[in-house]
Amino acid sequence: MEQILIQIPEGHVIDTEQSNLEEGKIVFKKKEVTPWRETKHIIVGYYIDDNSDVVQVDTDQECININSRNKNIFANKKQARSMLAMAQLSQIIKNDERFGGPITDREWKDENLRKYVIARVSGKIIILTILYTFYFS
Repeated sequence: MEQILIQIPEGHVIDTEQSNLEEGKIVFKKKEVTPWRETKHIIVGYYIDDNSDVVQVDTDQECININSRNKNIFANKKQARSMLAMAQLSQIIKNDERFGGPITDREWKDENLRKYVIARVSGKIIILTILYTFYFS
C-alpha cells in the first residue's frame, strides 16, 4: 500500500462524514471554533473588593462560568494590583490641577497636540510625550 502525506489546511479538519478513505476521497471542512465565552471554564484569578484589597477568587468552587457579574476577575495578582494603581492614578490625574485632567477623546484625535503619559519601558517608569498613540491616561 502506498502512503501519501496530506497537509490539512490551517483552520480546517477532515470531514469524516464526507470523506471515504477506501475510495481515496478526502474532504476538508472549516474547523468550528466555539468562542471561549460560550464554553465552561474554571475562572481563577484575583479581583479588587469594596475595601480596595486584591482578593483571590475562591478556587474551591466547582466552576465559575463567565457572565456579566464576574468580568472583573484578573488572570493574576500582578494585573489586579496594576489595575488598582491605574484607578488611583486616574483619580490623581482627574482631581489634582497640576496634571490638567484626563486626556479627552477630542485631544486624542488631535495628532498635532502633545500628550504626556506614564509608561513602563525596560522596567523603568517614565513620562512619554506622544502625538497619536493611545495610552491609559
